[in-house]
Amino acid sequence: MIKKDKVFIIIPAFNEEKAIGSVIASIKKEGWKNIIVVDDGSEDETFEKAKREKVIVLRHILNRGKGAAVKTGVEYAKLKNPEIIITFDADGQHN
Repeated sequence: MIKKDKVFIIIPAFNEEKAIGSVIASIKKEGWKNIIVVDDGSEDETFEKAKREKVIVLRHILNRGKGAAVKTGVEYAKLKNPEIIITFDADGQHN
């Protein structure tokens, strides 16, 4: 049985101010709590909107690419001793 408190969901995000709130809300609705948004140097309000959702938000000052954003999220999650790490797109395209 998967313990939800040992699952971390990483959302790399770049200029996703329009979708990030609803993406986070949909993940929370399913009962997941350890949500990490990595704002990859966005030039819009992605960082601020993610912070309002009361999740962990990390930020790259410059855009370093999706791979670097995922790596930052994984490195942070590893500090919390996860059993499972999941990546999730920030644009709301996928359920």
